[in-house]
Amino acid sequence: MIDQLSKTNNSNDFFGEQTPKKIPQETMIFTNELFQRVITAVFCSFNPTTTNNDKQYALNFLEDLKENHPLICLTIGFELLKQQTNNESLLHHYGIHLIESIIKHKWTLLKQDEKFLVKEQLFLLIKSSCLSQAFMEPIYIRNALAKCLVEMIKRDCFEKVNTTLDEIVLMTQTIAQIEVVLQN
Repeated sequence: MIDQLSKTNNSNDFFGEQTPKKIPQETMIFTNELFQRVITAVFCSFNPTTTNNDKQYALNFLEDLKENHPLICLTIGFELLKQQTNNESLLHHYGIHLIESIIKHKWTLLKQDEKFLVKEQLFLLIKSSCLSQAFMEPIYIRNALAKCLVEMIKRDCFEKVNTTLDEIVLMTQTIAQIEVVLQN
């Protein structure tokens, strides 16, 4: 499993051990290969049969990605939430964790258009999840989406005048309309 994660160039360090070279930030792009490596790392880090070294390597890979590549992590987070596999709850949990973490800790580093895209994706996710009860069944998904929304509001409301609040009011009205249609 660790071989699937270590697709970076390796070099010998001072002690002769193999150490992975980090991918420079400006060359990191979202690819299907990177996405599959993240999925492998998530499964590896939560698998009880994985060795401690493999878990540590997987967790370091995920943490490095989260700390140094916030836009890629947001893309990965939203993509993980779209996964429909046997272990989807684990992927959904980690995807929402990535999104919440980037909003909490890297929001100020994002450009205005990037913030707008995050808000748009989050609102679309919340709207579509109201239609999919299977997605909303685990309560932690609903709670995590609410946390993301609250964190985004906390950081965004001070930048401009009530734009996010207006968007949330509009979204809640839309959700209420969807619920009325579904009940009929």
